[in-house]
Formats: sequence, structure tokens, C-alpha cells
Amino acid sequence: MRKLLVLFCLTLTCSFAFAAKETVVTKAYADNKGIVHIVTADGRDRAISPEKGQEEGPEGIENIRVAPDKKTVGWLVNSRTCCVSYAVPLELVVWQADHIIQRIHPMMAIWAWGFIKNGKELAYRNSPLHGGWSGERVLIEIATGRTLASWNYPVDENGNDVDEKDADDNGVEPDWAKQIPESH
Repeated sequence: MRKLLVLFCLTLTCSFAFAAKETVVTKAYADNKGIVHIVTADGRDRAISPEKGQEEGPEGIENIRVAPDKKTVGWLVNSRTCCVSYAVPLELVVWQADHIIQRIHPMMAIWAWGFIKNGKELAYRNSPLHGGWSGERVLIEIATGRTLASWNYPVDENGNDVDEKDADDNGVEPDWAKQIPESH
């Protein structure tokens, strides 16, 4: 009876270990209908439904990235908005463990973004559609969606960008913000 109990516990432990194994992503892409596909190491292709308000077709998705952890994927969603005739990146979606875990909606367009700390964090740059201001940089903890830090590019009294060397101490770009890859 004792051997049977040990065998049962061992089997149960192995089952939990296999169940806890996380999905390994090998590739992510958008098809010509604007549907995001996430391909895993076991060959499965997961199709993610378009977001509400997403531009139709391939213009609806851009800048798909797989995090260095190979389990987190993110992409920008382009949507129509007032006052312009084209779709703009207004949402950043983060997928992990077979479902969307974050939807980030800043007040302005997201022009660049990237994963930081092996996919535990992400940073993005957002700014208005038109104007001289290079915008705000925001650092997010992916698991919680919590904002960890933000930094605004320095501007003069007219709202125009100021060169970092001419800015005050608050004008120095933090290291995490420098890691945002340029997308546009």
C-alpha cells in the first residue's frame, strides 16, 4: 500500500511538472487579414482575434515582437481616430501563456516599444500625431500592468524638443528609455 501511495504521489508530481511547462514561442506574425498568429515549439499556430476597432487587413497590426523569454509576445494595434485619414497605433497588446494578459491604451499614439529584462517589463514611446515633441517614455511591469517609471523628452517654452545637453538634470534620458527600439 505504501509503494502504491509513493507511486501515486510521484505520478501526480510529474503531471504537475508537465502541466506547468510554459509555452515556448518560436515565431509570431500577422496574416493579410490582420490576425496575429503565434507559433509554438510544438508546432501549434494560435490565431488571435483582432481587437475591437482594429484597422482591417494587414495595416491593422505592426511591430510584433517575441520577448527574449520566448513565452511573451507583443504587438501594436492600429485603429482609426478622428482628425486623420489613416490608422494609428493606439494600443499595445501583450500575450503570454495562451491568452492576452495586458492591453495598454495610452492617451497618445505609440510610436516605438520593446521588451526589457527578458520580457518581465516593456517600455514604449508615445506622443501626439503631429508636432515637435518627441514624447513620453513609459516603463511597464508586464505581469501587473503597473507603470514603474515615465520620462518626458525635454522641451522648451514653446513645446519644441531640447537637446539633452541643453536640458536640466531632469532632461537626461534614463537607461531603460534608451532601450526602446525605434519603430517608426
